[in-house]
Amino acid sequence: MTLPELPAWIRWMLAICSGLVLPLAFAPTDWWPVAVASLAIFYALIQSISPRQACFTGWLFGLGYFGIGVHWIYFSLHLFGAAIAPLAAFLTLVFVLVMTIFPALCAWTWAKFKRPGYAIFNVLLFAALWVVLELARGKIMNGFPWILIGYSQTTGPLAELARFVGVYGLSFLVVVISCLLIVLLFDASRRIPTYAMLVASLFSVFFFRMVEFSEPDGEPLTVRLVQANIPQEMKFSQERLRNSIYLYTGMTQEPGIENVDLVVWPETAIPTYYHYIEETIETFVRIMDAKQIDVLSGVFQKDGEGEVYNAVRQLGGDRAIYRKRHLVPFGEYMPLRSVLEFAAKYIDIPMSDLAAGKDPHVPLQMQGTAVGVSICYEDVYGEEMRALLPASQLLVNVSNDAWFGNTAAPHQHEQKARMRALEFERPLIRVTNTGVSSAIDYDGDIIGRIAHDTKDILDVTVQPRRGATLYARTGNWPVFIVAVLIFAWAILLNYLSRQRH
Repeated sequence: MTLPELPAWIRWMLAICSGLVLPLAFAPTDWWPVAVASLAIFYALIQSISPRQACFTGWLFGLGYFGIGVHWIYFSLHLFGAAIAPLAAFLTLVFVLVMTIFPALCAWTWAKFKRPGYAIFNVLLFAALWVVLELARGKIMNGFPWILIGYSQTTGPLAELARFVGVYGLSFLVVVISCLLIVLLFDASRRIPTYAMLVASLFSVFFFRMVEFSEPDGEPLTVRLVQANIPQEMKFSQERLRNSIYLYTGMTQEPGIENVDLVVWPETAIPTYYHYIEETIETFVRIMDAKQIDVLSGVFQKDGEGEVYNAVRQLGGDRAIYRKRHLVPFGEYMPLRSVLEFAAKYIDIPMSDLAAGKDPHVPLQMQGTAVGVSICYEDVYGEEMRALLPASQLLVNVSNDAWFGNTAAPHQHEQKARMRALEFERPLIRVTNTGVSSAIDYDGDIIGRIAHDTKDILDVTVQPRRGATLYARTGNWPVFIVAVLIFAWAILLNYLSRQRH
């Protein structure tokens, strides 16, 4: 495949610009075709250059991609973590530079192992490398599987395939389609097989979107989402604690409560230990128990050994509790503490030295329905949430996205919840402190939503479901195995070629 040679400076400009526009493919804009175009340009740019040049091109692409895509980390640290602006900027820059390693490594490895004259194989190799590195990004140092390419398809034409291959499988497909477009444009000798692959992709979308793995199970539930919109700077004020509790209990008991089965408050709606406010909330709990209404609330819990957990507790009823297992770096613990200890002294985030829950991740029983609970960042880990399936009939995620302010992050987070609903074919209730709170149907569609920076309640009726999707059964293993086999094939071809010469 022969592409026009470009001066280095033009290639560098195109690389960083194609990375800069890529976040437009994700929420809140959701312009999914941008992902295809951006990756196609990136793939075209590394065709006829050395591995070292490809690495630098990939680094520039990643600088734009993550520099815009996760810029909200700065606001979280500076505005809400009380880090001074230079420190917040430094930590954000370090984080972005770490993220740029992944596209840079992808480009370098591809340029090293590509096979001249094997256009289709090269496409598959690039997609395989991209996905393996996305998987690595989701695991290394507690993982950061944010703005994965597959999330661009939450509202795109490939969304229905999530129940088969998950978000990483969608990433693989998007990368393949993007690269095939370049082959189609610049390699006349490969146009017939390229057309065939694109047609097969379209056919698979129309065929597989008709397949469903789950079915309705039991009676519909009416759920009340409570978004109190308490500003982050006031949320942990002990002087305002009692007022915050009364605000939640008052909003919960607004008209229509007699028709509600389950009420969900956001993460750390009770921003202290439950036993501190048990007397304050006792009358409310008795009223809810008498009406046979279950209430789930975020709360902190301290165990007998002094460990503090971010938890979700059932107020009343069986007093069931779930302790968060996957903590947020910087927000709930300091990553690389031995390296960043100096920075930790200058960041003031309440309850930011938490312990991870160790109990098995099992659903809680609410109104005779198995409810799979996750807290904040946990819903970005589809592989971990598989532990809740197929037992869970309904998924609930509580979060406090106030840390991100009025940035793209709350919308990006909601997009990940929509992907989990698609992957598992389960309705998902998502309640946050300041928005965006939403009720998501099993097909990823939004049933109802409370906008960002809004104080409101939302009553929705959802249908619990049973059954396990292919992704719920297999997780990321099929995609990982296929990607590794393709890379192993590339290594073997490279070895045989060197032996012949």
